[in-house]
Amino acid sequence: HALQREAWRALLSSQPGILISGSLTDLSQITTLSRSEGANTILIDLPVPQPEIARQLREFAPQCGLLFLVQSYEFSTILPLLQAGATGFISRDASVGDLARAIIAASRGELVLPPEVAVQSLVALAQGLPASQGRSEPLSERESEVLKLLARGHTNKDIAQELILSVRTVEAHLRNIFAKLGVGSRTEAALWAVRHGYGTPPIK
Repeated sequence: HALQREAWRALLSSQPGILISGSLTDLSQITTLSRSEGANTILIDLPVPQPEIARQLREFAPQCGLLFLVQSYEFSTILPLLQAGATGFISRDASVGDLARAIIAASRGELVLPPEVAVQSLVALAQGLPASQGRSEPLSERESEVLKLLARGHTNKDIAQELILSVRTVEAHLRNIFAKLGVGSRTEAALWAVRHGYGTPPIK
C-alpha cells in the first residue's frame, strides 16, 4: 500500500549508510528499479513470504541481497526461501537499528539470521547438495577460524569481534578463503564449511 511504502521510505531514509533507490508494488514493475553500482539490498515486505518471489528477484538482481520481513524465524518458512535465493530475514519485532544493520549486512552477501537458525538452515541446505571436491590449497589457521565462525552464522562484525580483528581484515581472509575453496559467496563458503565439519557436526 502507498502509505506503507512511504512509511518505509521515511523510516529508512534517516538511517546512516542507507539510500533508497526505489520501491514497487508487484514484480511486473521490477524493471523500473535502478541497478545502481555498489552494495544493494531489496527489502521484501509481504503478508506471506513466497519462494517464487525470491526466485524471480534473484534472477533479476543476482548480486543484490534479498532481505525478507518475517513474523518469526520458523524453520519451515525460512528454508524454502533460502533455497529460492533469499539472503536473510528480519523479524517484524526487530528495532529500527537492527533492521538497518540487517539491510547493510545483506548487501554484503551476509546471511542475516539468528546464529542458531543459521546453522540449522545451512545444515539442511548442505544435505541437499552433491558432494564437493576437495580444495587445492590448505587454509591457514586464521582462515580456518574465520570459516568456522562463518559456518555458525556470524557476520563479518561478529567474526572481527570474536577474533579481535578489523572488519577489513576479516573481509581479506574471506576473499582468500573463497579463492582457496573455489566458491563465489559467503553462503557457498558456509555450505562447504558445514559439509566438512567446520563449526557444526559433519553431515553424513
